Amino acid sequence: MALTVVWMRHGKSSWDQPVTDERRELAPRGQANATAAGELLVSRGIAFDLVIHSPAERARQTWQYVSEAGVSAAEVREEVGLYEGDAEAIVRIVADAAAGTTLVIGHEPTIGEAVELSATREATKAWAAFDIKYPTSAMATVEAASADDLVAGTGRLVDFVVPR
Repeated sequence: MALTVVWMRHGKSSWDQPVTDERRELAPRGQANATAAGELLVSRGIAFDLVIHSPAERARQTWQYVSEAGVSAAEVREEVGLYEGDAEAIVRIVADAAAGTTLVIGHEPTIGEAVELSATREATKAWAAFDIKYPTSAMATVEAASADDLVAGTGRLVDFVVPR
């Protein structure tokens, strides 16, 4: 089964409150950028079979704003491995889910590393943009022929966008 994975970094978080890292919420800019990401996905007609997000509050809220912008998902899952795991484990989580179209909302550096592990590097605009920086709310779309191809790193990075 062909897979499309949108690897998204959570929206910009706030540092205004003295809370643990896991409890940090989105800053107003993060809320706006997550909404813009959702609007972009809707404009492209993208709906998800599965959304997997980190248990960190800023990742939960990123999905909240993306979904409030009109993005739909058949299933939404919170996965501690997206907060505590390494990139290889995250790619395996996504591959094991074997959903056709998946949105993964996590953190840097592991989201960027997961893109690099799941896709073959090519001389494309998407890779050039990816190499500059993976800022908050950025989304990298990787297509793979199968879950095995995703794990083997033979997917294709077809898009990298920073919604603002």
